[in-house]
This record gives sequence, structure tokens and C-alpha cells, in this order.
Amino acid sequence: MRSCIKHILHVTAFLLVLAMAVFLAGHYLMPHSNRYLSGYTAGGILGEDFDTIDVLVMGDSNAAQGISPMQWYCDSGITGYTYASGWLSVYNIYYRLRSIYEEQTPKVVVLCTDVVYSRMGNETELQAAIGDITDELIPLVRFHDNWKDLTWDNLLEEHDYSWRDTNKGFTPITDVAASMRGDYMYDDGTREPIPLLVRLYLDRIVSLCEDHGSQLLLITVPASSSWNLARHNGIQAFAEENDLPYLDYNMADLSPDIDWKTDTPDGGSHLNVLGAQKLTAALGSYLSEHYALEDHRGQPGFESWDRDAETYTQTITDAAARNREAADYQLTVLG
Repeated sequence: MRSCIKHILHVTAFLLVLAMAVFLAGHYLMPHSNRYLSGYTAGGILGEDFDTIDVLVMGDSNAAQGISPMQWYCDSGITGYTYASGWLSVYNIYYRLRSIYEEQTPKVVVLCTDVVYSRMGNETELQAAIGDITDELIPLVRFHDNWKDLTWDNLLEEHDYSWRDTNKGFTPITDVAASMRGDYMYDDGTREPIPLLVRLYLDRIVSLCEDHGSQLLLITVPASSSWNLARHNGIQAFAEENDLPYLDYNMADLSPDIDWKTDTPDGGSHLNVLGAQKLTAALGSYLSEHYALEDHRGQPGFESWDRDAETYTQTITDAAARNREAADYQLTVLG
């Protein structure tokens, strides 16, 4: 009996030491700046002052390249941030949202639904879930490649997560490559079911928003190469079951007049600046009409946002001009 207890104690002690080692290793391997904490510029949200984000957009690269929160601030004073990066999954989003709630209390969480059906082509649903959940719960796994950047000089440096992104998570792309797919939202009478594990984490996101007093809004960013009516029907059913508003900007009645000859940089997978401006304006109008969102322009505590607005205006003006030149050239090529 004593030997059994002694063995259990040894195993427990070993596991505790191992857990501590994994935790410390994960801590030291985390990027020293929030500029490099996540794909695109999602990590910049950690540099924003507490409780200053009223609208939080979460999604993958479609959101990062398609929704520009500073456009809302310039137009109506809404403070928003697009927390998005390539291949971000529903599992990632749940854990990242839980972390963001430690510093922000958004009134509205906008979930971009392309993530529901998106995963690496060589992964099964179970592999995707295990990989992403492990990444979120064990920083050592997520940041293991960062050991290459460690030196004796920076090993003990404090992490500086004060960097702010002027574009608030939006990544302006000015390339143009037309999509020639035609009508990609034709009705074939089907509904693509939401995978079981994804559905489980969608439910957790719904509950998380409710627990923190955020209103959840589902939207789909226009994407002619990856979206269809069967997927729309799957999301629509989920929205109705949970009494959630759902805006699919691929549908004709909600279309922000995306021109697939000029408003995409890659044949319909994403939006460029011209497309993002249209989508952002349409979504901004809906937010202003359906939610009680304050105009923070000129308010004490939002001086940095006013400065960012000036920088953003110049940046986006220049980007839109380059994009329009590329679009005109594309139209000339297409005849």
C-alpha cells in the first residue's frame, strides 16, 4: 500500500514539474511584441486601452482583408477592431474571444462565418479541432518555432504588448485579379451541415457572448470562390435556431455591389480595398441602425483614435488610388 502511494506521489510530482516546465517554456517562446502575436495585425488589439472597442469582428483572412473598422470611426465614431488571420478556426476564435474579454467588453461581436466550413485541405475535422485546441491551450505548441529567435540577450526581456495598429486589424490589398465564376449562389436545394465539433464551439461562442453582454451578429464576407447557397442555408438554420441576426453579403438582396472584375485581388477568394470599402460601408450602416453605438470622435480618452483617423484617411486614400489604377487596367485587359 505504501509503495503504491509513494509511486502515485512520484508520478504526481513528475507531472507537476512537467506542467511547470511546459508553461515556462511557452511563456518564453511567446513573441516579445504583440505585433507578431498573430497573423496579419490581429494582435494589435492588445495595445488598445481597456474597454474602448465597441464592435469586435472575428474571422479569417476574408475578414482581415474585407472589413475596415477605422472607416466606421471616420464616418460615425464607432470604435471597432478586426481580429482575424489566415485559417483562423472556430476553435481558435472561441479561445481568443475569451482572452479578449479580459481587456475589452464589445457591445457587438461580429462573427464572419467563412470559418465554419474552412480548414486545411489535408486535415480531417477531428485533426483540425485537436490541433487548434492544443495550440490555444498550450502556448509551447503554438509558438514552438520561436526558439530560433531566442538569444541570451532577449531571453529575459519583458513582453511589450503596447503596439497599436492604425488600421485596427484591417489589411488593405490593392491587387486586382478578376473572378469569372458567374452566379455562384445558385439554388441546388441543398444545405451543407455544420460539422459536429464546429457546432459545439459555435454554441460555446454564443454562450460566451451572452455571458459578457455582447450581441452576436453573424455575417458572411463576399467570396465567390469559397461560398455557395448550400453553406448559406447551413448558417441560416443555425442563426434561426439561436435567434441570431445573419447577414450574408453574397446574397442578391444584401449585395454591397461587389464587382468581381475589379474588387478582388485573387479571383474571388478575398476582397481588395475597393471591395472592402463597399462591404465596410454596408455593415457600418447596419450597425448604426440596429445597435446603440456611441460616437466617440472628439471624446476624452479617444484622442489616439482621432490621430489614427487622420493617418488612416491618408493611407486608405493612397491605397484606393492604387487599387483603382489596377482595376482600370484589369478592365482594359478584359475588354
